[in-house]
Amino acid sequence: MRTFHADPAIKAQALDRLRRHIAAGSFVYFPAWQDGNANAIGAVVEADDTPLYAETLGYPLALAEMLPMFVNGFLPLAEAARFAEAWLDRTPIGADLTGIVPQLIIELLGAPALTSVTARYPELERLRTDIIALHRQSLRAEAPDRKAWKAVRLSAVAATDRLEGSKVDRHAGQVVESAAWPGTMRTVLRDTLAGLSTFEMHLALAAIGWTEDDESRVFHIRQQAEIDGHLAELHGIERLLAILDADHSALAVQFRRRMNAMEESRQRYRSTGWRVIELMEGTPTAV
Repeated sequence: MRTFHADPAIKAQALDRLRRHIAAGSFVYFPAWQDGNANAIGAVVEADDTPLYAETLGYPLALAEMLPMFVNGFLPLAEAARFAEAWLDRTPIGADLTGIVPQLIIELLGAPALTSVTARYPELERLRTDIIALHRQSLRAEAPDRKAWKAVRLSAVAATDRLEGSKVDRHAGQVVESAAWPGTMRTVLRDTLAGLSTFEMHLALAAIGWTEDDESRVFHIRQQAEIDGHLAELHGIERLLAILDADHSALAVQFRRRMNAMEESRQRYRSTGWRVIELMEGTPTAV
């Protein structure tokens, strides 16, 4: 399938629909299509229908599946809209994008933080490289058969189950598991990227010493504030930070570090989104 079915009019219509929602202030993160509001998918197809978006515009379904997740990684909304517009505007007309998902998964599996963990587990590291090899094979138009994917996937699941390290190490194993599907699978990119983002977030939280007990303490502090109305004149995260600053100063410092770590996990989605656009731009178009 070629992007926009090699028809400039299809691209022009898609961009026009998206830009009209942005200009009207009806472009939103979610829902996809409701009460005149639309996200990056709904604005184009005027429905909550990702497969229709992929079919109408000629994107692989696994890429279309990622678009709202990429957009949701941008704040404020104006930046999200800028990315959504760039996604369409910079996609060449008549390109075959089927190789982008395997290429991205190969890159995600090469993340230094991930390989630093898998290197400590020979079986998991072997499976990581085996999965990369299968994705590289698919890039050469030599699609591995289902048995090959199933075998490596079952081995990855078993290897993760046998991990005796930390919770962070098990998250690394789950990234490898998630990637053990062909690039044509609708959720393979979504699950691999989500797994890597989660792994990197837990790695960052462990580095600053943030624990599940800290998370529980903050939850109960927030819950108690709702009951007793403490600092009720404030709202949301501003209220929580004010309460922590006033009554739990050491925890407040740690919580801000935790917020920074969470924001870094969002950066993974933003950087991958721009990487997709870069790869799309570099894809040859049909003559």
